[in-house]
Amino acid sequence: MDTRAAAKTWLAVVALAMAATAAAQTSPPLFVVHFETGPSWNKSIAATEQPSFREHSANLNRLRKEGAIVFGARYGDLGMIFLKAESLEAATAVLDADPGVRSGLFAYRIAPLRVFYPWQP
Repeated sequence: MDTRAAAKTWLAVVALAMAATAAAQTSPPLFVVHFETGPSWNKSIAATEQPSFREHSANLNRLRKEGAIVFGARYGDLGMIFLKAESLEAATAVLDADPGVRSGLFAYRIAPLRVFYPWQP
């Protein structure tokens, strides 16, 4: 490869890296949220029969449709979501407004998510 072609290739790579970095910096931060049953959970009835469970599910579906939840899963007796928000305070406000959290059906733990291997479908 001659010098001119190498320079063009190098500039293209630098431009792509800069574009990817700019996109990452303008995206809202991600937070990982772990849900567990709270003090109001009644172990003697099914999840779908718990007070506020359907409202909690509807709220999570709304957040997913709005793009705030980018991933969700259950593992064991726990649930987990990746939540986009402008700050930890904003993410906490979203979670504190959830009907299942407000009623004590669920408790949560939240932490900033620092992605080092981005998702590749």
